[in-house]
Amino acid sequence: MRSNREMRKLAAVLLAGAAETRFSAEELRRATRVHSRRLYPMLATLEQRGWLTDGWEDPTKTQRYYVLTEDGRRELTRR
Repeated sequence: MRSNREMRKLAAVLLAGAAETRFSAEELRRATRVHSRRLYPMLATLEQRGWLTDGWEDPTKTQRYYVLTEDGRRELTRR
């Protein structure tokens, strides 16, 4: 299934980063080659599960970043 393959790509990129590594959506999109229409729902799912957190580099701009949580690292490593 395509979405499983895309999720595995996303998990691999997130797990390759050190703890507390901040990823922008654009970095994740380029690294996984997953279109943003499919990437953002996957990121939202990971956030809802508590496996990913987000924040803003600069509150006055739209540079959002994502960080894999310890729970997320543990769960994605199992898969």
